[in-house]
Amino acid sequence: MTDTPRTTMPITEKIGLGITLVIAIILIGYSVFSLLIDVILKFDKSGIVIDLILLAIGIALGYFSIRIYKKSVYYESLVNSAFDNGVYRRLEPVLRKVAEAHTEMEGLESRLNIIDRKVQTVIDEQVKSEPRLEVETAIAPGTSMGFIIKTIFLAIITMSGFLFMLYTSVGYSHFAALLFFFLWWLLISYEFKLFNNTAAWVIAFLPLLLVPVSFMILGYFIDPNNLVALFYLFLALYVFLYFSWAVYETKGTLPFNLNIGRYFKQK
Repeated sequence: MTDTPRTTMPITEKIGLGITLVIAIILIGYSVFSLLIDVILKFDKSGIVIDLILLAIGIALGYFSIRIYKKSVYYESLVNSAFDNGVYRRLEPVLRKVAEAHTEMEGLESRLNIIDRKVQTVIDEQVKSEPRLEVETAIAPGTSMGFIIKTIFLAIITMSGFLFMLYTSVGYSHFAALLFFFLWWLLISYEFKLFNNTAAWVIAFLPLLLVPVSFMILGYFIDPNNLVALFYLFLALYVFLYFSWAVYETKGTLPFNLNIGRYFKQK
């Protein structure tokens, strides 16, 4: 249920009522004290009359201040009750429909964004006049030949690095493996311009959190060489998944012509 309207008294009126109530208390206290003096210590008729007048004024001010505050609270409760029992009950179906429509619009917007990326990818492929190698299109639409060369070069460096760690059993292997995770993330992010994407940075920090801890935990159960080989497989899986996500995020399609949706539809 939504919040009901609160027609609270303005702060200026509250301050005014508070000042009035303080003045009333001061008048009552002063008049009572003065009245006791005029009656007990010295019997002064004129002083007693003045004290009674001041006492009446103080009581009247206090009474009306408290009454005005009570009326304000009462009117607020009436307004809130009327809203709960009348206005909101009638508006509730409309508000529910608006919320449902908003949810449907968000889903539609997400679908339109995916379609827009796919259409933009097709347009980019069509408007390029220079001939393209089939291997580029087979990997992912919009992939450059330079990216393929960099990928091969980094794959050779990665394989050499892991083989070096296998045969030399060098210490701090987890830092070296973490470096390779970051290099692959950097290559893919640069190719698909994902440095402003929050999800891409989350994926970048995942190895930083998981690789060192996993090395320490699995090191108690697995031989160091097997552990290095295992993280080589983890790196390959990480690169494949991040590359697939990057292609889908920027191009609206999957790499290597993996149209899984169409495959299941044909089935």
